[in-house]
Amino acid sequence: MAREFARPSNLLVLDEPTNDLDLETLDLLQEVISDYEGTVLIVSHDRDFLDRTVNLTLGLDGSGHIDVIAGGYADWEAKRRERTSAGKVKAKGEEAAPPPPPKPKSTKLSYKDQRDYDLLPGRIEELEAAIERDEATLADPDLYTKNPDKFAALTKAIEKAQAEKEAAEERWLELAEQVEG
Repeated sequence: MAREFARPSNLLVLDEPTNDLDLETLDLLQEVISDYEGTVLIVSHDRDFLDRTVNLTLGLDGSGHIDVIAGGYADWEAKRRERTSAGKVKAKGEEAAPPPPPKPKSTKLSYKDQRDYDLLPGRIEELEAAIERDEATLADPDLYTKNPDKFAALTKAIEKAQAEKEAAEERWLELAEQVEG
């Protein structure tokens, strides 16, 4: 598995990656996945591992229905329980049970939110490219001795870009949850 993470790629598919791993290796795997610059597709029964590593879950419930949920396994399970409990109330025809809370009438995003939702993935990619470019420049071992001002400027630029990238990712996840309903 280490060899696959070392190869340059933008997509990684992992099938039950936590099988037979000790705790230290499992922690290292979680860290490597969170730092991975591409897309990681994970198929796993390890619920805790999924909650710690994924930000989008495709949940299969056995009925042919696929749920796409922003978040990990616990988020998918909560959505599934909510749907199942709503179905049981309807099936039993119990009128005494309180009605489920009303859902927002429209999950349509405002113009600004829709624009953010559409443009943020591109902005995130731009920030990742800028961070990567600046980190490659910083990798020069002689940069600090030859040009300490450039070194300091690059360090600050990387920190700023990382903060902006993190904020953009959080904003996009919030919007994705709104779109999901």
